[in-house]
Amino acid sequence: MLVAIAVGYVHPLRAYRVAAADVEARRGQVAKLEHGNVVLEKRIEEAGTAEFVERKARRLGYVRPGERLFIVAGADEWNRARKARAGASLR
Repeated sequence: MLVAIAVGYVHPLRAYRVAAADVEARRGQVAKLEHGNVVLEKRIEEAGTAEFVERKARRLGYVRPGERLFIVAGADEWNRARKARAGASLR
């Protein structure tokens, strides 16, 4: 009789452990999504500022009246090489 009762409890206990593991995984996902939400909210707040608009406009090549635009060829390669040298000197 005791064996029959023990066998009857095996399936619910397994289901409980699986459900508990699933809840923990979902909690981790929720925490990750909440963090992402905070980051996005900060970006939305920043997007309403004049500095953000100016920074984006300058990346598109816009200048203010009276300013001159200078395009420097090879700046990206120079930055990569400079970062590589700085990384090599740290080792």
